[in-house]
Amino acid sequence: SPEFKNAGDVIYLLGETHDELGASEYYKMLARESKKISERHAIGNSVPKVDLQKNLQTYLALEKAIQKELIVSAISVTSGGLGIALAKACVGGIVGCKVDIKNIAGDAKSVDARLFSESQGRILVSVNSKNISKFEKIIKNISHTKLGKITKDSKFIVTEGKNKVVDSNVKKLHDIYHNFSNKMS
Repeated sequence: SPEFKNAGDVIYLLGETHDELGASEYYKMLARESKKISERHAIGNSVPKVDLQKNLQTYLALEKAIQKELIVSAISVTSGGLGIALAKACVGGIVGCKVDIKNIAGDAKSVDARLFSESQGRILVSVNSKNISKFEKIIKNISHTKLGKITKDSKFIVTEGKNKVVDSNVKKLHDIYHNFSNKMS
């Protein structure tokens, strides 16, 4: 299931993150909030590209890890990018996380791209710490990043090295998500 479950489980991002913010939810949001930039111009040029071979390798590794019962949770990184996938996984499990996005696999350079790129073929997973060795053997030949851990304190912390990028809490994210969902109903 997609939600994080256990404090202490390790969070991984499978796949590569690129500067692919074109047509992303992030750029659309920026366009709506800026009166100076029309939505058409804020959408950007660098749309996500699909690398079928890399994606297939990632999905096959994930399938093998699932068959060996090494995965506790998995959620695909889609609309909104990694930031939204992390938030959904924390809100769903009502647990926190502490992750570092500095060394994410791929060529995304900015914090915005690392958090909100919609690069295809990425999966956010959590793994029990006792299964890390077995899991890492399965994913050794695919692009991946060990991001951090699930926490029990309900804090939602994202860093880039020593710089804190997001410092929030799961209750606040829960309220924002449900307020937004209710408006869409």
